[in-house]
Amino acid sequence: MRNINAYLRENLGSAFTKRISIVPNIDEKKLNNAVKSFGYSGSPSNIIALFDNSLIGSGNDGLIFTGKQFIYRHSFSDSTSIKYSSIVKVECVETLTGRKKDKIEYSIEITNQDESKIVIKDMDGCDYKKLVEILQIAICNFVDYTEEKQLISIDEMNESVKIAYVKVIINMAHDNDGVIDDKEFAEILLLMTRIDLSADSRFSLRAYMASTEEFTPLEQLISQIETECPDGQIKSLHISLTKDLSNLYFCTGGSSIQDFAFFQKNRHLIKVTDEEVDLSVMAIQNDHNMLKEGVTDDQIVSAMKALSAKAAAVGTPLAAVYLSGSVVGMSAAGMTSGLATLGMGGLLGLSSMASGIGVAVLIGVGVYAGVQKLSGANELTRSKRRELMLNEVIKQTQSTISLLIQDINYITVKLNEYIRTRSTQDAQIKKLMSLMSQMTGAGAVLTGKSNSAQGSVAKIRCAQFLDENKLKSLTREPTKVEFYDFIRKFYEERVFIMEKDGQKQENIKLVIKTDQANKDLEYLAKAFEAIGYFNITDVMKASATDMVGKTKDKLVGLFS
Repeated sequence: MRNINAYLRENLGSAFTKRISIVPNIDEKKLNNAVKSFGYSGSPSNIIALFDNSLIGSGNDGLIFTGKQFIYRHSFSDSTSIKYSSIVKVECVETLTGRKKDKIEYSIEITNQDESKIVIKDMDGCDYKKLVEILQIAICNFVDYTEEKQLISIDEMNESVKIAYVKVIINMAHDNDGVIDDKEFAEILLLMTRIDLSADSRFSLRAYMASTEEFTPLEQLISQIETECPDGQIKSLHISLTKDLSNLYFCTGGSSIQDFAFFQKNRHLIKVTDEEVDLSVMAIQNDHNMLKEGVTDDQIVSAMKALSAKAAAVGTPLAAVYLSGSVVGMSAAGMTSGLATLGMGGLLGLSSMASGIGVAVLIGVGVYAGVQKLSGANELTRSKRRELMLNEVIKQTQSTISLLIQDINYITVKLNEYIRTRSTQDAQIKKLMSLMSQMTGAGAVLTGKSNSAQGSVAKIRCAQFLDENKLKSLTREPTKVEFYDFIRKFYEERVFIMEKDGQKQENIKLVIKTDQANKDLEYLAKAFEAIGYFNITDVMKASATDMVGKTKDKLVGLFS
């Protein structure tokens, strides 16, 4: 077996009849409670599953599983960490109880390498025998026990995986009729933008599209994706690939997945079930319906709940469908935060800060929601919600156009270099060369102006002077701890001379570092929105929590 994380993710659900939450379907509030109560010091994104054995469903007692260990906490007791690598023996113990000894009480006894024993008991809803079976396989069939993020969007994967992924789409577009037409080309470009391909990767893919006789066999591309993708992500990538292939097929006139020749003849390589295909098609339809005029927030929520229920029935994380973002132009971050505005932020479970996944990506939506609450309105208006979502789609499209202009500039330079090496040039060729250079040069200037304006807009949505104490208060929860480091790294100390009552004073303030990329500033702005930095309600709540914590520490100090 390849990966302990994938094994546990796929099998732990069978050991419990209730109260088990497996990533990405772990409630954020319950997850925060568990991390603190169990004393888990790792990243919450590494947690595979949580069995909640608390009386009120708080997540304070039960079991936490990661790829390295599981942590057991009995009511009113300290938690116990058990590393898989330290277990020598695990067995299910049956004890006869009751006055007539006619009842069986189950427990699990674990023997460690140091001969210490740990007993796990009183777990309502646990199939003890099944859990022992799962743990026995975990300790016998694996040698590498590592904690890792449980869900990774494609834009966070390495370039070789991204390139192979897009090449599969290109192969399909060419296989259709021997030509990659304008619609197919546009969809491929949008996909490149969503998964954040580097300039070099884009150029290599453009050359790949032009060299139709040198297409890499699909078997080789799928094998490369499976070999080089992060551990435990193979199945999710297959489902995401199914969605992107199907979307390109539908966008270019396809009507029935059964008639999708390329997919049907290569389905044995993509390895998806009929139910997973239906889930992907349903997600594509939902994505397009979300932006239709007249569709209300309630309808979107209802559709996403139906999609989530479908994913649960299939046994597939809904996030797998959105690893490459939404087919209408929103990134994985855009989908996550778009759902967050509708009270469904945890639906995809994509919470990595590395690339901004899970932060509020729809421009202004966090601030707007806060203002609405303060002014007494109960919900975002339908038109405002649609406007914000459409703005995100427009922004993604503009980014794609900007990248296209960069690529045209690159090709123009190469073409000019090639023509100059030719011995014969007529006046018309020279004139066309000059005109193309002029046009692409102007395009580069306009792109530069656009990028500069976008950077300024993003910077406006960030704190001009960072209040570090306020930031700490807003990022106390385990699932938000990473936001502190993410935001803080953008700021540096600078000395400002202030004049007061005729006296000059030096003040040290935290300001944004110079020469930050637009994309990074966008993520920074989204992070501020995600933690509610400019939201009065969130700030007051964090300040109150901070004050309670400090008061508690002082009281402990007095009586210790």
